[in-house]
Amino acid sequence: MKSLQSMGWDSFFFEQLIPSKHNKYIPAKVVSQHNDRYHLVSEQGDFTAKVTGKFRFKANHLRDYPVVGDFVLAEHIEESNHALIHMVLQRKNCFSRKAPISGGRKMKNGVIEGGITEEQVIVSNIDTVFIMCGMDGNFNISRIERYMTLAKHQRLEIVILLNKIDLCDKPEEYLSQVNEIAGGSLVLPISAANKIGFDPILNYMVEGKTIVFLGSSGVGKSTLLNSLLEQEVQTTNQTSNYSGKGKHTTTHRQLFFHHSGCMIVDTPGMKELQLWAENGDLDSVFTDVVDIVAQCKFSNCTHRTEPDCAVQSAIDSGVISRERYERYLTQQRELSRLKEKKKEYMQKYSKRSKR
Repeated sequence: MKSLQSMGWDSFFFEQLIPSKHNKYIPAKVVSQHNDRYHLVSEQGDFTAKVTGKFRFKANHLRDYPVVGDFVLAEHIEESNHALIHMVLQRKNCFSRKAPISGGRKMKNGVIEGGITEEQVIVSNIDTVFIMCGMDGNFNISRIERYMTLAKHQRLEIVILLNKIDLCDKPEEYLSQVNEIAGGSLVLPISAANKIGFDPILNYMVEGKTIVFLGSSGVGKSTLLNSLLEQEVQTTNQTSNYSGKGKHTTTHRQLFFHHSGCMIVDTPGMKELQLWAENGDLDSVFTDVVDIVAQCKFSNCTHRTEPDCAVQSAIDSGVISRERYERYLTQQRELSRLKEKKKEYMQKYSKRSKR
């Protein structure tokens, strides 16, 4: 049996309990989710669970539902291994994105339009986020920056893993590119398949702590997990030699217990990574750009043709690349549109609530 403390339970969660109200419920950890079914681990055993009808009725948003990493209060159904989830305890933090679009997608001013304006929580109660990228056709600086903006939104510790060093002729070129945008986050070259460069990762694997692997399909998240657990708990596929792109081998989010006592969450590759963050989060990822923008002579500088424009001067002199600046503008436009859509959504939601 796992103790609650070994799964990250502390005073933050304990203080949310009200004995007179919650004494018949079991605190449990959500370790996996399959559609509307959850696998829970508690001091009383493991359970397969669903949320109650009352829970579903009161849930107003996607973020209200349990996710992997949550602590929940559940009611055991006697003489079975089933339980009912009555409550999700407040989260310390989470990693989330704007809910993906199932249809009606279109581009407007370089920003994806369509879908609902809601937060989709991927995993909760995390200590360290590991952003994985392959040193192959899957390498994508823009995607790393987007993951960083999302992680900064919850003040999460970030480590960037550059995988497949054993298959790369010039890993120093990839390392140089990522270190330039890492903003002080640790960047580690590894080989998930051959267990190269693992020692720094092991320093984060402490009892009661939770780490999560994030990245596109085919970057090696499942391979890394299998190597760390020293058994094949997730199936893996080869990436395409033509495109460098991977197939979805992990189909759902799942938490695994390492022998160190650390908890590791593996996630499916996310094809769509729309931002759910604030301008301040973006600025903390692009501090080099923000610092240069502040040096412009005019406060309303558009950074195109104005005299004494610090941004154009920095691009011309190679202090920052035009690509880096353009990626900053892309995220900035997306966050501006997100702010507008949040306002529109809340207006519609408040009208529905009054009916």
